[in-house]
Amino acid sequence: MARIKVTGLDPKNIEGLEHYDSSDLEDLSEPPDDLEAMFDFEDNCPRCDDSHVDGFEQEESFNTRPSIRIVMPDNLKSLLVDDWERVTKNGSVVSLPAPKPVRRILQDWRDEEEPKRADNRIDVDVLDEVIAGMLEYFDVMLDRVLLYRYERAQYRALRMHYQDESGKGPVDVYGAEHLIRLFSLLPELLAQTNMDVTNTQRMREEISKLSLWLSRNSEKYFRTEYIATEDSYE
Repeated sequence: MARIKVTGLDPKNIEGLEHYDSSDLEDLSEPPDDLEAMFDFEDNCPRCDDSHVDGFEQEESFNTRPSIRIVMPDNLKSLLVDDWERVTKNGSVVSLPAPKPVRRILQDWRDEEEPKRADNRIDVDVLDEVIAGMLEYFDVMLDRVLLYRYERAQYRALRMHYQDESGKGPVDVYGAEHLIRLFSLLPELLAQTNMDVTNTQRMREEISKLSLWLSRNSEKYFRTEYIATEDSYE
């Protein structure tokens, strides 16, 4: 059976990728009253079991691009804002390496999701494609848009520490707190790829399922320990 390719799920397909940096995150100086100040929310989750959970999309930046809505449950929205405040207002960072890094999170999701698709090899192929794409997106985009200013010294220290360990990357060090930051930016990032309507719809469904699963398992994967910046690279 031919393998389905989610052709747009590749960071190299993002137009203007070389111009992305972390300035949008670093320059946030006022706490949002709520996430509605950061995103537009809409109830829209085709084919998701939890269809009544609010979805969201990044504030419209590209008027000529189709919007991509991804489900973000309330508890993940709150965790996203709490994380923002702890880092940008308190000058703290997440203690790393995460006990359950991004690679482990996505593998756990696959382990639970794959049996549900056992009767359809194409669905399993799509699942694997999405996970591989998310891993690559995270590794490529972490240093560009997912770090706040206070986290950069920690990132440089960790990069030096792990650079000699073959096969290790950010997905093996950072955890759920940074993964949901990627969720929040995916609508804008994916809107700039060459994905067609069918793949865009499938991508939205898959990431929404992942978001809902992570929401249900948030206590397992989110580490609440934050440490002072100066302690993060000793």
